[in-house]
Amino acid sequence: MKHKLNILTLTWLLLMAHGATSAYALDENTFTTWQAAYLKGIDGSESDLENAIRYFDNVSEAEPYDIFVNTYRGSLRSRMAQHVYMPWNKMKHVDAGSEFMDDALDEITEIHERQTLGGTAISFRMKLVVAHTYSRFPRFLNRYQDAKDLVTDLLASPQLATASTDAKNSLYGLAAAIAEDDGDKTKQSDYLSHIVVVPD
Repeated sequence: MKHKLNILTLTWLLLMAHGATSAYALDENTFTTWQAAYLKGIDGSESDLENAIRYFDNVSEAEPYDIFVNTYRGSLRSRMAQHVYMPWNKMKHVDAGSEFMDDALDEITEIHERQTLGGTAISFRMKLVVAHTYSRFPRFLNRYQDAKDLVTDLLASPQLATASTDAKNSLYGLAAAIAEDDGDKTKQSDYLSHIVVVPD
């Protein structure tokens, strides 16, 4: 029994080490490609979304333990719920996406806190993606508070000071939208004032 336990422990450590290695191996060019594919899927048509889901499913075959990839996969799968009509099909996509995102957040390590992509910590980007995704869920799913909690965490994070302009703008935009929804115009105005207009 002890021998089996040691084998299981060793296997787990190897998987975690693989995840750590893949996180360090991600370069800026790959991130730029991934981010463009993700944003096209999230902001585009149903066909764009389906293509993005297939794209990251293929990426995941090579990097099955990359939680950054799984964050994108979860967000995209959840988004597919807007393109189906039957409630049970909507829930299927939402549940599948939520599982990816929740698991990814649970697996954040110091590596993801330290390494940056596009000038921003991986963990910061992951939480931002999840916060945006959960903020769009129907309220009866009770994930809006999770989105608000993530935004609060990110606003208080020391990583915010060194985050890229695009990440900061994305966070402050979401924070302003939440403040507006809460009826807090003072906070909304404050968050909007932090958004930097980037020329085309």
